[in-house]
Amino acid sequence: MRKQMSAALVAGFLLLAPAARGGLVDGLDIEFGTEIGEFHYRESHFMREDGPQYGGYLAVGLRPAPWYFQFYVSYVGGDITYDGGYGWGWWYRDLKGDTSNFIVNLRGLSGCLVVDNDLQVLLYSGLGYRYLENDLNDVAIPGVVSGYLREQTYFYLPIGGEISFPISVDGGWTLGLRGEFDWMFYGYNYSDGIKLDNQKGWGFRLTPFLRWDLDENIAFKLELFGEYWKIDDSDGNEGFMEPENASNYYGGRLGVIF
Repeated sequence: MRKQMSAALVAGFLLLAPAARGGLVDGLDIEFGTEIGEFHYRESHFMREDGPQYGGYLAVGLRPAPWYFQFYVSYVGGDITYDGGYGWGWWYRDLKGDTSNFIVNLRGLSGCLVVDNDLQVLLYSGLGYRYLENDLNDVAIPGVVSGYLREQTYFYLPIGGEISFPISVDGGWTLGLRGEFDWMFYGYNYSDGIKLDNQKGWGFRLTPFLRWDLDENIAFKLELFGEYWKIDDSDGNEGFMEPENASNYYGGRLGVIF
């Protein structure tokens, strides 16, 4: 999965970048870059997971003024440290170890861009999809603790805004800030093949960024980001339930725009 997603991001960039750079489509922006962050996941009184995630992203934007449309895909993954336990009472034992983890994000956004002199304000909404896969077989102890594959799927409605303005005389450097609230209207979890349905929740993200336009055809962008998710209990199924949980993920992105 990791190799396929990485290859798909690179292939998408190589196919679309010439169209953007050559001006074949008016208002087309192609942004491609790398991402690295720190991921933290909590289930109260049960377990926690922490560790780095790294990967890349591809954003395709279209700007028929004053409207704005964007398709965004990202993939990050890496080993994270599981910290939990098993058993009850006097027989409770700590359980720690590294587990493989990856996250895929897909987003389709549309919005309106308002320009007032040098100030630009973008208001947007759309539809988002987030998929997380965490392999807890990595911490299994044969004959004592069984592991399983956990798959989390979120469908959510992003509502956000972005403000940006030039900070250099020639307008080549731009500083901006993007904020967003995410309403997760439906989600589900597969744990060892058992579907735990009807999860709901919310999240938010904050992203300051700095952009440098080298010329009319190419720019570079540095982002710092932070995101948070708070998810409710799932419905029960076969005596199992996905408990209430929270996660946060923060880090940086470095990209090139054509």
